[in-house]
Amino acid sequence: MEDSAKRYRRDDALIKLVGQNIRKYRKLKGLTIATFATTIEMDSKQLSNYELGKVDTNITMIGLIARNLDIEPHVLFIK
Repeated sequence: MEDSAKRYRRDDALIKLVGQNIRKYRKLKGLTIATFATTIEMDSKQLSNYELGKVDTNITMIGLIARNLDIEPHVLFIK
């Protein structure tokens, strides 16, 4: 039986990549963290933590962020 700690290991590199892409596309749209956070009804500190790769997010939030950046969700996973 697989150890649950290994099975659900946090992928820090992927979390950072997604965060960097959120920041990249937010800036391309000319939005500040505060403005974009308000748009997606999120605390600006939480959004900042996503962008810095400090916290993980979920698929629903990825979809919401992508929609509001006018990109497809998969784009946030591309290097």
